[in-house]
Amino acid sequence: MDWLADILKNLAISKTLVVAIFVTVVVMYFGPILAPLHVPAVQKEFAPYLFASMVLTGCLIAAWTIVGAWHFSRAGLQKAGTVFTRSSLIDEERAILFLLAKNPTQPINLENIDYTRAPGTKLEFHQLAKGLEAKGLVDINDWDENLISLTEKGRARALEIQREAERARAT
Repeated sequence: MDWLADILKNLAISKTLVVAIFVTVVVMYFGPILAPLHVPAVQKEFAPYLFASMVLTGCLIAAWTIVGAWHFSRAGLQKAGTVFTRSSLIDEERAILFLLAKNPTQPINLENIDYTRAPGTKLEFHQLAKGLEAKGLVDINDWDENLISLTEKGRARALEIQREAERARAT
């Protein structure tokens, strides 16, 4: 059965060949029906092979189309999510991202914050972190919920916030 997997792998690599085979088979199968003067009829013993080839290549093309559409729609949803995330950050969330951006490779430990001088309580910071995690901007450590670090998406957003702050200081 390894030969079947190798054939399918090579077919997946050569999409152009699969499309060419599909078009050829469709013309050979339906051509004599639609244009009998231009396309000669296929011998009866080859008709099942043509039909099987048409089904196989058609299924491959349909699967590739579905996968492509799925990736395209998912990318569109991620873009829409990014736009929504940009516009939906509250000031406290922006402040946490700005703080995390000062050293983006190190997580913030909520245990080390002096809450007598902080603008909120530890519970409020945890809630803000949960909201940022839901937006895909930070990761909360699985073993210690006091450790918060930026995701790749969070780093990009934190960089935008840093640049906005620099522009605001410059004006």
